[in-house]
Amino acid sequence: MPVLSFPYLRFLSGQRHVFPTVLRPLLLCLPLLLPLKAQAQAQAQAQQNTEQGTVLKRVILVTRHGIRSPTQTPESLEAKTGVIWSAWPVPPGELTEHGRTDVARLGAFFHRYYQAFLPQNGRPCATPSSLFVWADAADNRTRETGNVLSKTLSAGCLKTAASLPAGQKDPLFNALASGHETLDEHSVLSTLTQTLPHGEAAPEDVRQATSSLQTLFAPQGCIQSKGVCFSAPAQLSWKKGAPHVTGGLALASTVSENLLLEYCEGLASTVQTSALTGEHVSSSPTLGSHALPNQAALLATVVPAHTYLSHLTRRLPAIAIPRGRYLADAIGSLLTDPITRLPDGSTISASSRMVVFVGHDTTLDMLATLFGLDWAFTDQPDPTAPDTTLGFELWQDGTGAPFVRFVVFHQSLEQLRNASPVEDRTDSGNPVILRSSLCPKGKKEEKCRPLLLVHSLRSEEGQMLQKSP
Repeated sequence: MPVLSFPYLRFLSGQRHVFPTVLRPLLLCLPLLLPLKAQAQAQAQAQQNTEQGTVLKRVILVTRHGIRSPTQTPESLEAKTGVIWSAWPVPPGELTEHGRTDVARLGAFFHRYYQAFLPQNGRPCATPSSLFVWADAADNRTRETGNVLSKTLSAGCLKTAASLPAGQKDPLFNALASGHETLDEHSVLSTLTQTLPHGEAAPEDVRQATSSLQTLFAPQGCIQSKGVCFSAPAQLSWKKGAPHVTGGLALASTVSENLLLEYCEGLASTVQTSALTGEHVSSSPTLGSHALPNQAALLATVVPAHTYLSHLTRRLPAIAIPRGRYLADAIGSLLTDPITRLPDGSTISASSRMVVFVGHDTTLDMLATLFGLDWAFTDQPDPTAPDTTLGFELWQDGTGAPFVRFVVFHQSLEQLRNASPVEDRTDSGNPVILRSSLCPKGKKEEKCRPLLLVHSLRSEEGQMLQKSP
C-alpha cells in the first residue's frame, strides 16, 4: 500500500504552527456477556451494508469519556443560576462509578461487535496485541475511561491505556492547548462576531430551549438587575489563546449539558428537586410554582442550545482544523501507512487492528468538521454525549482495494441513566452509518478510498473554512 507523508505529524520537532495567514480572509466568509441472540445480531451487523467478499481490515474508534461531574463547582453553578444544584459523588470534572459501568457496557458491546479483532475470554492474550488504546493525558476522566475500555476490550489482557504523562497536553486531542498550533485572535473573533446569533436570529429550537430554561430557573431574570437571563446578548473575549463566549446562550449551553449529565448519572434533577421542595438559599428563586415536564422531554427541549453553541464554536473550521489536524493526520496514517507515530515518539504498528482514542466531546466535534461528518440520534438529544464513539472502518473489497466506512455508536439517554446493555435497543445497538462530504459524490455511490480521503482532507481545508459553522 502506498505511503503518504503527513506534514503535521511533527511531535518531536517542537515546532509551533500559526494558522496560515493566507487563509485568514476565508475565516469570514467513542467484558460483560451479551445474550446469545444479541451477540449474533452484533456480529452479523459488522458485515452489513458491504458487498460480498469484503473484509474488515482495521477499525479506528474515537470515543468521548464516560459520565463525569460538571467541570464547575456547585457553588459556581449556583452563583450563575441562582439555584442549588444536586450534589455529585466525585469532585468537578471526574469520571463517576456509574460512568465506569456505562463505559464497561460500551466496551462489552465492542468486544462482541468486533470480536474477530480482539482477544476472547478463555483464550491466551494476543502478542503483539491486536488492540491499542491511547487516551488524552490531560484529564483523569479520559485516562480512566481508557483503562476501562482497555480491560474490557482485551478480556483483561491489556490493563491500562497508553498516554502521555498524566496532566500533559496532548496535541492529538487539542493542538491549541499543547502549543503546537495557534489561532489568530482578530480573525477568529471577527468570524464569531458575525456568526453568533443576535436577538431573534437563533433557530426556533434554540429559542425554545432558552425560553424553557428561563421559565424554570428565573422567570423574571431578564428584567431584573443582574438577574439570570438566558437570552442575554453574547459577549466575546480572548483567554489563553482561544475565544471565550459568555452571555445567555453560553449559560443555556452549560446548564442544559449539566442537566443532561445529572440525568445520565441517575441523580435527582436540580430543577425537579428545587421545584418539588422549594429549597433555596439567600435570594434564590423558588421553582415550585412551575409545572415540570418529564425530565427526558425537558432535555430534548433544552439540549439544542448546547448543540447549537458547539456547532458555532467547536465545529467552526477556523478553530476545529488547527485544533484537530494532528488527530486527523494520525487517523489518515492509520488508514494508509504501516506504522503511525504518536506524540511521545512511540508507534502504532500494523498488528493493532483496533485502535481506540479516548477524548472529549470537543474531539468528536473537531473530527466532524475535518472529515465532513454530521449525525443526530432520536433517543439521545446530545450528539456528542458521554461514550459516543466515532468509527473509521478500513475495509478491503473483492478486488483487494481498500475503502473507508464511517460509523457512529451511542448509548441512549435511558441506557446511560440505567446502565443497560448497548444492544438493548430496537436497533440492537448498531451504529449509524455516516457519509463524509470529502468522499466521492454522484448518482452511483462510490467507495471512499483512503488515499483519496487523505488527499481531500489536506487539499480542501481552505474550502472547509468557507463553510458555515
